Amino acid sequence: MNVLVFNVGSTTLKFACVDTSSGKRLTEGLIDRIGQPGGDAGDHLSAAKAALDQHRSLSVDAIGHRIVQGGAMFQTPALVTPSVIADLRTLDSFAPLHNPPARSVVEAIDEMKTGLGQVLVFDTAFFATLAPAAYRYAIPESVYVDHGVRRYGAHGTSHRFVTKHAIEYLSKRQPALASNARIVSLHLGGGASATASVGGVAVDTSMGMTPLEGLVMATRSGDIDPSVPLHLIRNAGMTADQVDRLLNKSSGLLGLCGDCDMRSILNRRDEGDDAASLAIDIYIHRLVKMIGGYVAEMGGVDALIFTAGVGENSAEIRRLATERLQHLGIKINASANQSGLSTDAVTDISDSGAAAKTLIVRTNEELEIAVQTAFIVG
Repeated sequence: MNVLVFNVGSTTLKFACVDTSSGKRLTEGLIDRIGQPGGDAGDHLSAAKAALDQHRSLSVDAIGHRIVQGGAMFQTPALVTPSVIADLRTLDSFAPLHNPPARSVVEAIDEMKTGLGQVLVFDTAFFATLAPAAYRYAIPESVYVDHGVRRYGAHGTSHRFVTKHAIEYLSKRQPALASNARIVSLHLGGGASATASVGGVAVDTSMGMTPLEGLVMATRSGDIDPSVPLHLIRNAGMTADQVDRLLNKSSGLLGLCGDCDMRSILNRRDEGDDAASLAIDIYIHRLVKMIGGYVAEMGGVDALIFTAGVGENSAEIRRLATERLQHLGIKINASANQSGLSTDAVTDISDSGAAAKTLIVRTNEELEIAVQTAFIVG
């Protein structure tokens, strides 16, 4: 089946047409700076039409959409219907940068009457297996029930994909691990998250009600004292919207050193830049603490996965993140780490004597979305 996958951002629309029988991408592209001066499209409706126009010569069987936030109501992929769209609209506030533009594309295509089935694949769905101890916050029951304040996670489509491939790799070597492999997966890109899973079932994750919680990211602060926003509103005269922008768009690596490109920051650190060095130190400190906590929670670890832009491509970040984890059985081979990704689905960079495997797995969210879409439509 040929599935056209849409991955919508606040000002972008990435697309790829995937042949689910072979896993190959037939097309891929990006419509950028939507709604901005000089951008590729005036709005997301125009962008969706342009993407569809590019595929008129292809036989497209269905459309799959990446949706960041599915809340508690969407724990599996959903075929688009009027009621599903109405339910999706209620989740806009949980992911205000991602859900509304993605929903607008879904609605636009629905109004076009293309005859193609549309399927929503939710980043949060992988975390539907979390126990209340992992997803509840220590707040009154009424706030949880009435306002949906709980951990939902994010990047679940990526974590599901790389974990599945890691288990396939491990089970060929140790069949007993197929059903109980304890894995920590690290999705390290502009956004960054960590997930703990056992036998492919998520048991904890670092992102919370929104994608702001957890690790240090390119422009997001990650974990922070909840009183900080209140302090800034009460004592610095900032509005709630200003604090929102501060923590989501002006913090993280960008806030620490004025740069959010990991390659540039590492180069600056090597040249003696103190701000860049501090940014890397904080990034790694938070990462190591999260990994250690998940290993303790699972009672051990069988594999550590690096994926996404930084995780797949930065040998230095992988080295720094693992060098303090040898007491947990995690040790990498320096040469294999430096060589990085191979052409295989999974690249093993573990030291031969390590108790746990350290793996690089190239994520492919588009393929995962296409496969889930084909299953629902089929």
